[in-house]
Amino acid sequence: MKKWLLLVFVLLFFLVLAACGNTEEEPPIEADGVTEVEDEEVDEDSEPAPEGEEAEDNAGEGSSEELMFVTVEMMDSDGNANGTAELEDEEGAVAVKLDLEGLDEGTYKVQFHDEGKCEAPEFETVGEPLGSELPEVEASGEGTVSEELAAEEVTLKAGEENSLLQEGGTSLVVHDSEDAVVACGVVTAQQ
Repeated sequence: MKKWLLLVFVLLFFLVLAACGNTEEEPPIEADGVTEVEDEEVDEDSEPAPEGEEAEDNAGEGSSEELMFVTVEMMDSDGNANGTAELEDEEGAVAVKLDLEGLDEGTYKVQFHDEGKCEAPEFETVGEPLGSELPEVEASGEGTVSEELAAEEVTLKAGEENSLLQEGGTSLVVHDSEDAVVACGVVTAQQ
């Protein structure tokens, strides 16, 4: 009797292994006239159409839908980090969330420039203004700025004439009331 029981267990063991090792393709599932295939293997020679996140990454390489969010590291005229600007592409504008510190209390002008070079202390390498000036920002008594702005004449879509992601980059510049640059950050796609 013990031999039979052992033989039954051995046979069951092999049946379980055989079931787990089944490599036959399952038949397609048909629903509403549409055939679906689960766990489809991809032929190495063919390139499947991208889906989901990959589709966004590959959507017409060189197209204008490449980057929707950029963080810009800002620096003061001594070359020290003094905050960030988070840029996000929105319908018809670029939203700018500006957080700065180490400024004198007062009003400041904010604008994008067409050269991606922030060379302290004078920042004369920023080039010409790109798009219109953003609304003025106010630094608190503690010397901080935390504002959300909208830049309507620029985009983060690469390849567009008014793109902030031009070859060589662009810059975000903060001027004081005497037009001296007090903060600057380079806008590039590599951030």
